Amino acid sequence: MQYCPLCQVKVAGSKRCCPLCRGKLTGEPDPQSEIFPQVVAPYRRARVARRIITLCVLIVIACSIQVETIWHPSSNWPYLVIAASLCAWLAVMLGISRRRLLMQNLTAQALLFSILSVAWDIGTGWHAWSIEWVIPILLLGGVGVLLLLKLILRVPMVDAVGWIGVLSILGWIAPIVLMLLDKVQVKLPSMICSGGSFLTLVILVVFFHRYMRDEAARRFHL
Repeated sequence: MQYCPLCQVKVAGSKRCCPLCRGKLTGEPDPQSEIFPQVVAPYRRARVARRIITLCVLIVIACSIQVETIWHPSSNWPYLVIAASLCAWLAVMLGISRRRLLMQNLTAQALLFSILSVAWDIGTGWHAWSIEWVIPILLLGGVGVLLLLKLILRVPMVDAVGWIGVLSILGWIAPIVLMLLDKVQVKLPSMICSGGSFLTLVILVVFFHRYMRDEAARRFHL
C-alpha cells in the first residue's frame, strides 16, 4: 500500500500523488484496495457519436461533389445535398448536446429549424414560405409539444415554464412584427400562431407568475 510521509497516512489504491497534500507517495500501489469506483467519462459516447455523424456527413458531401464532377458537371444539386447535410448535422449535434435537457432541446430545435427554413427560403429564391408557414407552425407547435410533455412526463413547472415562455413570447411577437412589416401574404397561420402563443403566455402569467418571476430572476440575475 502507498504511504504519504508528509501526511503520515496510508493511501489505498493506485494514486499518482497524495490526495491530501499532492505530495509524492512511497510504497507499492495496490489497485485491489481501491475504495472508490472508477469514474468513466460521461461524455465519451456523445463524443464518439459526434465523430461518427460528422464522418458520415463529410462522406456524403464528398460523394456528392465527386458524382457531380464526373456525371453532372453543370448541375446544382450537390449544393442542395451539402446544405441539407449541414442542416441535418447541426440539428443532430444540437440534439446530442442537449439530450438530457428535453425542454431546452425542443426549444432550441424549434428555433434552429426556424432559422434554417429562412436560410433555405433565401437560397431557393425567396417565396416567403418560411415566414408564412414554417415559422408559425414551428413556434406554436413547439409550445404545444412542450405543454404535452409537461403533462405526460410530469416535468416540474419550475423546469418547464422558462422554455414554454420563450417560445410563447417569440410565437406572439414574431408573426405580429412580420405582419406589420407586410412581409407575409398568407396571414392566417401567423394570426393563429400569435393568438395561441399569446393565450399560453397569459395563462402562464396568471397561474404561474411566481415560477416565471423566479425563472427571470435566475436567468437575468435580477
